[in-house]
Amino acid sequence: MGSPLSSTFLRFARAARPAVVFCTVALGSSCSSDPPAAEAPKPPLLPGEHCDPDNRPELRLTFDPPTIVVAPGRTRPVRLVVEPDQCLPSEATFTSSNEGVAAAPTAAKFDLRHATYDFVVTGGAAGKASVRAKMKALDPNGKEYEVDAELPVDVRDAAAPTCAAGPGATGQLSAAAPKLAGSGALASAEISAVPAAFTRTDALVVPSFPGEIACGGDIIGELPDAKLVALGPAVTFAGTAPASMTKSFRHELDFAVPVNPAAFPAAARLRHLVVLYKGPRIKKAKPIPIASPRIEAAGDGYVLRFSSPWLGTYQAAVEESAGTHVRRRKLTHRAVIGFSMGGGGAATFGVRHHDKFDVIGPLGGPSDWTWMLWYVENYVMGGFCPANKPDCQKYAPGAYPLDEAFAHTMDYDHWWYEKGDGNGGRFPRDEYVQIFEDLSLAQGNPNGQNADPLLSYMAAGPKKTDPWVVGDSTGLPPGVDCSFTVDPIDGPDKASQQEIDKRCKAARCDPKNTWKAPTGYYNHEYNPDGSLPVISFCDGAQEGESPYLNTWKSGGQKPMNLALAVDLNGNGVRDPGEPILRSGHEPYEDCGADGLCNPDEPGYDPVTNPDPNQDDYDYQLNPDGTEGNHRWDAGEKFLDYGLDGVPNTATKHVAGDVGEGDGKFTEAEGLANFYKIDPHSLVTGRSNAFARAPLTDDALMNFDVLSDGGVRDLFNFATVANHLTGAFLTRKRAGGLPLRSAAYYNGFHTLPGQDITRKDIFLANDLRWADIAAFPNVRYGDVDATPAQILQGDGQHVGTAAQLLYRLQTAFFYVGSRWPDADRLQTELTETDPATGTINELGLECERAGRCEKFFTGPRTGRTGPIAVSLPPGYALESSRIRDVRYPVLYVLHGYGQDPRELEGVAIFTNNFMNLAERSYATRLPKFILVYVDGRCRVRDGKPECIRGTFFQDSARPGGALLDAWFDEVVDYVDQNYRTMGPSEVEVTD
Repeated sequence: MGSPLSSTFLRFARAARPAVVFCTVALGSSCSSDPPAAEAPKPPLLPGEHCDPDNRPELRLTFDPPTIVVAPGRTRPVRLVVEPDQCLPSEATFTSSNEGVAAAPTAAKFDLRHATYDFVVTGGAAGKASVRAKMKALDPNGKEYEVDAELPVDVRDAAAPTCAAGPGATGQLSAAAPKLAGSGALASAEISAVPAAFTRTDALVVPSFPGEIACGGDIIGELPDAKLVALGPAVTFAGTAPASMTKSFRHELDFAVPVNPAAFPAAARLRHLVVLYKGPRIKKAKPIPIASPRIEAAGDGYVLRFSSPWLGTYQAAVEESAGTHVRRRKLTHRAVIGFSMGGGGAATFGVRHHDKFDVIGPLGGPSDWTWMLWYVENYVMGGFCPANKPDCQKYAPGAYPLDEAFAHTMDYDHWWYEKGDGNGGRFPRDEYVQIFEDLSLAQGNPNGQNADPLLSYMAAGPKKTDPWVVGDSTGLPPGVDCSFTVDPIDGPDKASQQEIDKRCKAARCDPKNTWKAPTGYYNHEYNPDGSLPVISFCDGAQEGESPYLNTWKSGGQKPMNLALAVDLNGNGVRDPGEPILRSGHEPYEDCGADGLCNPDEPGYDPVTNPDPNQDDYDYQLNPDGTEGNHRWDAGEKFLDYGLDGVPNTATKHVAGDVGEGDGKFTEAEGLANFYKIDPHSLVTGRSNAFARAPLTDDALMNFDVLSDGGVRDLFNFATVANHLTGAFLTRKRAGGLPLRSAAYYNGFHTLPGQDITRKDIFLANDLRWADIAAFPNVRYGDVDATPAQILQGDGQHVGTAAQLLYRLQTAFFYVGSRWPDADRLQTELTETDPATGTINELGLECERAGRCEKFFTGPRTGRTGPIAVSLPPGYALESSRIRDVRYPVLYVLHGYGQDPRELEGVAIFTNNFMNLAERSYATRLPKFILVYVDGRCRVRDGKPECIRGTFFQDSARPGGALLDAWFDEVVDYVDQNYRTMGPSEVEVTD
């Protein structure tokens, strides 16, 4: 087949041919001298581009924003978008239902390279009108038809609604009455929850409680330097026992407050919304992120609807100059996203190498090690009464205290695994243990510190010559290290790796090889006098029902390297209920840098003044806080007793006591290593372990972050993402507003551009990026899903099939929205004009097929692993090569235990979105190269890097994986072998 241009020419030539033949036959007698029929116009295509004016999909017109509320005499910018591409020049006309309210603009002209038309609506007289755009097109049969689009316009006074002090509306919220509405000027204000939230039987239940809605008194004046404009009154949502004004609910509530969108400055959009909060924990109003913000009509006015787990006072506002901050943004045309383990890798590698990327997208995964490691220490490794409180309060595994929305709790004997098709794997206990081992192999054991640097991934005590460590390698290949074995990888060595894995585990889990300290192994929680025996143990067996299917059972065959157990009954094996030792840091009081816990702060009152010094950490209300921030801060009291937490044991502890009496707070090296590369610590300035340059505020302006997590993810990754978002919100502009906007979105259907009433429909092309926060955080899944929906995978580690697809689409379109200068026009198929040359060392064949694979060996690291590359439509066209068409690159990091080549199927739908005829360049996904990066543990020179997953980190252990450095080499390799897009600058409006 020829190019679109030559195909069109042939069609026109064939249509003219009969006349030519007639003249030829008649030549010599008489032939008309009439000029030939004019050739139909052709689209102005560059070589390789495609647009067929005779075969266009159905015409569609869309206004952005879809509705306008404006004050008389004020303006609102509007964009009309046409789809599909207009191969030939076309025109849309406008009419207004009431020119006195909103005059219609002039006609809009479109062509192949102009699929948008920008105009301004000026408010006239108060009232409502609609501006209608109409446009004609031809269907595939050549029949003319017309489409139109309506822009509702509401012209009203810009004054924000107000309220006056006085009695509020009160009522009991319950399953029978799940909504409380305000009264008077606050009649449109609401607080509610779905009925199912009140009837839950778990810790996320919303208890029936007495509520009140009252006028809160303006709080914008408390931030004078922010220069805010009120959109509505401050509204106080209060509740009394069993509700609390000083603690967050475990389940978010839904709120509505009256607003007037006409008060928005001319260029402001929903992403510029500022919501101020004040309550017993926040005495001075401050801006906070909220979930699923949207403005809806309510009666004769409007309300802002949103979700939050906090009762208190809320007021909607916007910065006076919103939408006018124009700047030049530097683009690298690279982005990195990842899932699960790869999500953690995208966050860690992306933040450390922020100067190489425009966007990072941690989709699930351990993207915030500060909260994740705290949770593992206190819940995953916890659940036992300390020696000084043997009768401590016992909790069911899902009922431990935890002031976090959505998060579930667990304890060591009851690890979470909820049945459903959305987990992406079984994750039994032995896999939990294996994940913890791989993490320790990466950075060292965060739960203790072995005296031997070569055993940095093990608990303190065992030595490299102990049978517990070496196992029995008789008959196995020389040099086999039984202290950890690679998870067998498909290939010629798989059978050998399986045999090594099986025999090493069996030997180490043989009771005769148990490591034991009969006495002298001190621990401040469970063995303060060192009198009880401490032993190594194996895990991996399980029993129980969902969601705690992973309940401990004796007889496991998975050695637990990073922890030891107290053998309370002295039988030589770990039994249910016997404590797991935690020795990752010296004991401290997480009371904040002021050194005072709340009850010791002047003026403390548990109800009216629970945090006098305003230093309590909360990812939403106060991410700058240091009290309860899951880390030791300078100024906080600690016991300089060493990692065992017991005084005077430096010479008595059989395994040694790191840090005792050294005058400084001591953490295990493994824990400290994790904090160094922790995105939360890097963003907040607690670590400076960047690859090249620090993440300054200026650098953060060129760096965007999308995160997500399932509301019932077995690893609580929705909660992890909340804390990462909070870390970015610690960066402030002058006046106290966040440097970049952020918002939570409870489901993909709540993203602007989607139909919020249709959870089952998601159209990524329709996302309105002008209204979406710079740093969106999507919590997918329905917190109150039915059992049937949960079995389908709703909100789980991967999610349902639809949720997984929506996660991918959201990430790809978010990334694409940051590359306005990338190619978005349709292209010809490669076979019409295949390339004849390439800079790729792999040659032309794989490029023509659209997919290249290579086992890449890093020139500096020496590491070898697979990478897979998916090329966009048109990449391998000869015309694209000659024109040197270049493309951005999106790096995709896989989950735990996967191989990067397993993700190549993603390109099936991305390439479709990149060349979709039904869309135009204004809404089509830009073309970019996809690179799937290896993170699986590999074997080098007969020695495994780790067990199954590298977490895309440089291991602190000699001989460990060097994934951070290798990934850096992969980026260089891709730039050398593919036509990647170089740096540029574009104009953006914040």
